[in-house]
Formats: sequence, C-alpha cells, structure tokens
Amino acid sequence: MVMALDIGQLGVIAVIAFATSVVGGMVGIGGAVLLIPAFLVIPPLLGVPPLDMYRVSGITSVQVLASSVFGAALHSKRGTFDRRLVLAVGIPLMLASFVGAKLSGTVSAQFLEALFGVVAILGAAMLLVRPRDTESLEYTLSYPKAIGIALPVGLFGGMVGMAGGFLLTPLLVTVVGVPLRVTIGSTLGIVIIGALAASLGKVMAGMVDPIPTAAAIIGALPGMWLGARISYRLHITHLRRILAAIIAAIGVGMLIRIMG
Repeated sequence: MVMALDIGQLGVIAVIAFATSVVGGMVGIGGAVLLIPAFLVIPPLLGVPPLDMYRVSGITSVQVLASSVFGAALHSKRGTFDRRLVLAVGIPLMLASFVGAKLSGTVSAQFLEALFGVVAILGAAMLLVRPRDTESLEYTLSYPKAIGIALPVGLFGGMVGMAGGFLLTPLLVTVVGVPLRVTIGSTLGIVIIGALAASLGKVMAGMVDPIPTAAAIIGALPGMWLGARISYRLHITHLRRILAAIIAAIGVGMLIRIMG
C-alpha cells in the first residue's frame, strides 16, 4: 500500500529510525519493541500526521531486517558474532514463534504481555545482580540452555505477537553464560531470522510502502553504525547497566500500558 507523505513526515521517520538504531547497534535490541511505539507516538508530538499501525508494521519489519543485517556485519568484524549461537537460538525461536502464533487465541494477550513485562524487569535485575563484566569473548556454548530459553521466549512471543528479542539478551548472559559483547552482536543475527520471515509476509500482503520504508532504512544504517561504535568504546560495566536500564524501561512500559 502506497501513501503520500511530505518531506517533514519522511524526515521524522528517518530520525526515529536513526535514534532507535543507535540503541540497536549499541545494545542489540533495536527491534520492533522500540520502533513501533516510537513511530506511533512521536510524529503527533512534533505536529506531524501520525502513521497507522498497518503501515508502521510494514515499515518496521523491513527496516529491522536491513539494520540488523548491517549491525550484525559490523559486530562480526569485531569477532562478537557467533553463528553457532545464532542458529542454536534463532531456529527454535522461529519455530516456537510459529506455534505460538497458532495458539494466540488460547491465552489472554494481556496476560502474556504482562508476563513479558515482568520477565523483562527480572532479566534487567539479573544483569545487575549477576554481573559478568569480562572483555573476554571466549565461552562454552550450552546448546540445551540456548534452546531452553529460545523455546519459551519464541512460544510466548508468537502468542502475543512480539518477537521477544529484548528478553534474549539478559537470558543469554545470565543463564547461558554468553559474554555480553557476543550476546549483543549475535542477538542482531537472531533478529535477522525472524525479521526475514516477517518482511516477506508484509511484502506479500502489500503492507510495505517503499518510500517511507526507504526513509527508515536511510536513517537506520548510520544509526546502527554509530551505535556499534559507541558500544565498543563503552566499558563493559557501563554497557551492562545501560542495557539493564533499557530492558527494565521496556518492561515497565508494557505493564503501564496494560494497567492503563
């Protein structure tokens, strides 16, 4: 579906994509959980006509795919992209998400979203209580643990219509024992798997407008580059605290939205 947009609207889309991608490149969670509320809330605050959810979902899917591919490539150059981890988590996550989508009517969406919010807050707390502040990139991948966190996150995410990638980061660090920098780089690779399927679906459904989507990608790529640069300049302790704060804010925001 093609919509007419003026330069101001396209500029706002690009700026939002840039800002959220800075976060994505820095901590590995710059997906739909940040983009969708930003696209829906910020334009009206700036006096720009709002985007509807139908269009936002199409723009977001393709932009997340493009920026995640770019971000994963940037982190790969630093040696913080683990293909084993991406496949061990990404494939079961995608399959579980598909099953969850099929079961989406069996459990209250509000209950699941509340559960996600609580788990996000607990995950943020775990990052603070159980710090693993090491610059070493060496670790032993436990496939049972990796698959064990991917399946429930994917299942519940599919049921509520949310990828749940932001939950993976604290769980990979605290449960699986993946170094934080490897987690950040690899999570973007995991996001690619889900975003690819979502993007194909949106394109086939005619939900991707090329002009605003291009504006979002143009804003997102330099944002992802800047975020990755910032990530490697930050001490691991500061990076962990920033990540915990962002995840906790997402969780609190989800709970507030439900209660409101």
